[in-house]
Amino acid sequence: MKRLKSTLHGLSRATIASAFWLSTRLLFHVEVHGLAYDPKASRTYYGMSHKRDLDPIVIVPALLFHRGWRALAGDVHFALRDDAFSPGYLARITMRPRWFARFMRLLAIGPALRWLGAQPIQDLYRPAEEWIRELLDLGYDKRVGDILAPAFIEELATVTGASGIGTYKLSRLLDWRYQDVLQHHYGPEIILGPARRVLERRIVGRIKEDLAALDTWLWKGGSLYGSPEGQLSPDGKLSPINTGMHRLMKAAPPDTSLIPIFIIYDFMTLRKLRIFIDLAPPIEHAPGLSSKELDAQLRVEWVQNARFTCTQLASGFLIHASRAGLPSFTLEDLVNDLYHQAVKLSEAGRHVDQRLLKPAAVRKRAADFLKFAARHGLVQHSGNHTWVPTVTETVLQVRLKEVGYDQAPLMYAWNELQEMLTDPLVHTQVTGSVMRDIL
Repeated sequence: MKRLKSTLHGLSRATIASAFWLSTRLLFHVEVHGLAYDPKASRTYYGMSHKRDLDPIVIVPALLFHRGWRALAGDVHFALRDDAFSPGYLARITMRPRWFARFMRLLAIGPALRWLGAQPIQDLYRPAEEWIRELLDLGYDKRVGDILAPAFIEELATVTGASGIGTYKLSRLLDWRYQDVLQHHYGPEIILGPARRVLERRIVGRIKEDLAALDTWLWKGGSLYGSPEGQLSPDGKLSPINTGMHRLMKAAPPDTSLIPIFIIYDFMTLRKLRIFIDLAPPIEHAPGLSSKELDAQLRVEWVQNARFTCTQLASGFLIHASRAGLPSFTLEDLVNDLYHQAVKLSEAGRHVDQRLLKPAAVRKRAADFLKFAARHGLVQHSGNHTWVPTVTETVLQVRLKEVGYDQAPLMYAWNELQEMLTDPLVHTQVTGSVMRDIL
């Protein structure tokens, strides 16, 4: 009976993983490199750099199928933020177009994620919609004005144009009209009175239970996939390693290894989005390292295995052209620069999108980048394949737990490039020679 259950479990996980693989490969161009670095050993922690909510759905199938039947049968679990198991999660990661997000809100993938081996990780900073769901779960379906902070209610009214929100029953805020604005992250400060203390204790207790469950899984010989940063990259730079990861490693078996995974998006394009996933050599006996040593090694592996794409390199060209006061440039200027940078980076042993090492393919990528840049007001077409840079550099500021690649794509990609060209141990640029010849 136990063997039959394991077989059914494996087949179900294979079906779900296949659905994730098929859907992401139909919508995106995905390349996975470095799977040979994974020896498929027990007690492996896969630590990914986190860019978008989509990351786990793209990466998970590749890891499961690489590790084979044991992984499909259940020896790999995935640590995901807890709201991934809520009914509105798919709408949250879709958002646009709104009609599609509204349809996706009807679907709940929580059961499928759990069957796939996902385990929730709680956080005291979560979408407002999730705080409301928690309050309703505890029976606090009261007047909004009696349970939520005035500043939050005012913000909600300003954005939606609704009046009298304070008199609504709390459950009314789960109407579709308020879905968009309720996706912003907040701490428990938006909740008034005793309910706030009740929820804080509840979530903190869950956090401890979640970490203990993950360590128990590692001690049983299982493997785990998660995000050491604990959040999406808000501005394109790597975030500090989350204390939750440190606590996890301190209690993990001594022979636990950590395999860094770096993911990068070639997103400044009007064509199909390109996603590159690179695994790095494992960090052996990770729990034996101090938090500082582990953070440094992880950062080194992430940066050294980052893959340069047209988005990052072309953004660097555009920023430097603007700063140098270049009145205009041609498509050939961009093509030659991209090719030159890609070759030098490849010769230096860095990972590069292979299309950038082929002149004909570079031209297609560069032309598409310029169309994207023109649509976002970063360049103006002045005829005869000539372009004028119209870049306005701004400090990329986003709300808590949110990302800025959609509102400021150039600055996000520029920050990614700066991070990738920086020595992670000393935080200074070590490949400036690549950039000096940019103009």
